[in-house]
Amino acid sequence: MTGKYKILLPLLLIFLLVGCGKTDDGLTIEGHDWTYANAIDSAGQPLDLSVLTCAAQDGSLTVTDSDGSTQSGTYTQHDANDVLYDLTLDSETGTALVGVTEYTDAAGEKSSEYTLILSLPERTVYFRADMAQ
Repeated sequence: MTGKYKILLPLLLIFLLVGCGKTDDGLTIEGHDWTYANAIDSAGQPLDLSVLTCAAQDGSLTVTDSDGSTQSGTYTQHDANDVLYDLTLDSETGTALVGVTEYTDAAGEKSSEYTLILSLPERTVYFRADMAQ
């Protein structure tokens, strides 16, 4: 390997790693109106839950059902650029993950939405939020 490549290759790798570490500003648990999408139990079977909403702010998480009953908990982010969170919800511990789900319809039109997944020992609950928020 020539001297020129010995310098360029590490610079290229650093540039790529820095670029890969950046996240979309919307990929946070906070600042979204999370609405219930679906849920499964620990065996992968669908759960029939009432309509749920989820709100997250300053390390506190609240899941509210259509009757107004709430479950409260806390979350902590793994690091500043991470989309993975440690979660405690009514004495259950698990993880939360924020991402983007992309869809393509039969006509080839694409759409996207933010996705929040709360993974707890007995159930996994999926929420969605509009990208326009």
